[in-house]
Amino acid sequence: MAYIGIILIWSTTPLAIQWSGDGVGYLFGITSRMILGVMVGLMLAGLFKVRLPWHTEARRTYLAAGLGLFFAMTSVYWSSQFIPSGWMSVLFGLAPIVTGLIATVWLTEQALTGARIVGMLLGLAGLAVMSLGSQQLGPQAAYGIFGMVFSVIAYSVSAVAVKRIGADVPALATTIGALVVTVPLLMIVYIVTGEPLPSIDIHNHQQRYGDH
Repeated sequence: MAYIGIILIWSTTPLAIQWSGDGVGYLFGITSRMILGVMVGLMLAGLFKVRLPWHTEARRTYLAAGLGLFFAMTSVYWSSQFIPSGWMSVLFGLAPIVTGLIATVWLTEQALTGARIVGMLLGLAGLAVMSLGSQQLGPQAAYGIFGMVFSVIAYSVSAVAVKRIGADVPALATTIGALVVTVPLLMIVYIVTGEPLPSIDIHNHQQRYGDH
């Protein structure tokens, strides 16, 4: 079930990213999504009685995960303006390889064996075959590719940093803690950039759905 869940999540995430930023601006899309994530995470923590530890290692874990989430997701959302979702999927498919390389150096562990490398490359090739067949790149695609590569590196560094800290923190608590770090940073960026809030065309809305 975990394997199927990962496939469903990662196969739909790039498309969801493009949809959530369509017509409202990518910063509003990611900020609103992260705020919703905090709310849902806190509800699940209360439902399953998961406590958020705040000792030193836990705070370091939240910071490492949160900064990685902030830089990775901001870059992904920004990149979604320039490249289609298929290319986003393929480029983020590099994450296991990049994570393995960083872990080999930083954690001094044999994260990339021959069999793992072959498996990753086969998965990446399959993803490319499925995603890139009919998707054309625009003139500004280089921006999106650069942003996605930066996102992969940020994500991989964050994942290895969390493992290096090695805090005994539940996965749900780590996710919530990361979001708590990420949301204020996104709100600051949103305010500094001056991106306007999305507006609703009341006239068209009334024409389509009626005054009631």
